[in-house]
Amino acid sequence: MYTSRPFLYLALWMGPSGLIAILAGWFTTEIGRQPWVVYGLMRTADASSGHSLAQMTITLVLFVVVYFALFGAGLGYMMRLVRKGPQTHEGSEPTHGGPGQKRTPARPLSAADDGSDNDHDHIQHKGN
Repeated sequence: MYTSRPFLYLALWMGPSGLIAILAGWFTTEIGRQPWVVYGLMRTADASSGHSLAQMTITLVLFVVVYFALFGAGLGYMMRLVRKGPQTHEGSEPTHGGPGQKRTPARPLSAADDGSDNDHDHIQHKGN
């Protein structure tokens, strides 16, 4: 399944689906208010949110700080993976645990170590 070209193309094109879903929900909410206001069933003051300038400013600043922190953490993690480089002998070591035996679960965040291990002599570090 993971090598199927149609599945890989579907996975690629599903990337922006989360953003599309968020925007569609927001559009539905905002457009749903309009007929009530247009036909005079709801006043414009009742259709708008009653947040103060301070509340809006604090929310915007928090969103910016959180998104920059997440972007920085993701970029730092990706740079550690790039610095580490590919393993040249990946897959040549015997795997432990066959059918019916216990295996160590895969941990995605353990792919990039902090560089404290000294047993990575076979990896060539370029530019450092």
